[in-house]
Amino acid sequence: MAQRRIGLNLVTLRNGRDADLVTETLDRVRRAGFHAVGPWAETLQGWRESGRSMADLAREIEGRGLKADEICAAGVLEPDGAVARPRELFEWAAELGVPAVISIYGQPSNPLDKVRDDWAEFVRGVEDIGVSPAFEFIGPWPQYNSPLQAWEVIRTGPALGKMVFDTFHFWRGGCDLTEIGRFPGERVALVHLNDVKDVPRETARDTDRTYPGEGVIPLGETLSGLIESGFAGPFSVEIFGEVQGQDPDEVAARAFEAADRVVRAL
Repeated sequence: MAQRRIGLNLVTLRNGRDADLVTETLDRVRRAGFHAVGPWAETLQGWRESGRSMADLAREIEGRGLKADEICAAGVLEPDGAVARPRELFEWAAELGVPAVISIYGQPSNPLDKVRDDWAEFVRGVEDIGVSPAFEFIGPWPQYNSPLQAWEVIRTGPALGKMVFDTFHFWRGGCDLTEIGRFPGERVALVHLNDVKDVPRETARDTDRTYPGEGVIPLGETLSGLIESGFAGPFSVEIFGEVQGQDPDEVAARAFEAADRVVRAL
């Protein structure tokens, strides 16, 4: 298979979201072998507040031979339940050439019809910008915790809306491999690639994540199925937990090596 782009979600690294350390972090990511990065919204906010532009950041990223594949994260709803309008974040994404902004629907108790309507309104609110909102299903939630449920939300909304497929959340939500192939893989904006330690599924937390291929998730079957269903997008390693306090150079290098082994085996 052709080489697929592997990026690093910067939450994985100690101080990876610190706007004052962006250039140092980008150097670290490139040395490790990654092809792309995934910055966070608060990092971009801090960058702008320091008087620097998104054009400046784009030059820093591109100058290292990297791309920005995602921004984490936009809330679909305001605290009062109204549909959010995070246009500035999506405009920043467009300036950076980012194809997708990870988007979280924070009211998982809402019925499907309301979630669909809210999602469609949210996407229409940024549709003219051209950056895809990517709905993230969340494994521990009682619903909207699987890719098929995410597809049920986004399928009737504007075509610009996509989903992000997080391998931890897929495993935590039940890891039903029969779901893969029942939604179009081309509507998956990117894969958050990670693994999970050998812990009880029902109580697993984000902090139980580990390096791809070093845990219990059937990554080969899962990712191969996604590719067969039409997924052609990038991978982004996203690990929480103890790695976030470890030496960031070592974490970045090990994360790329682990992800590269998994992806090359597909």
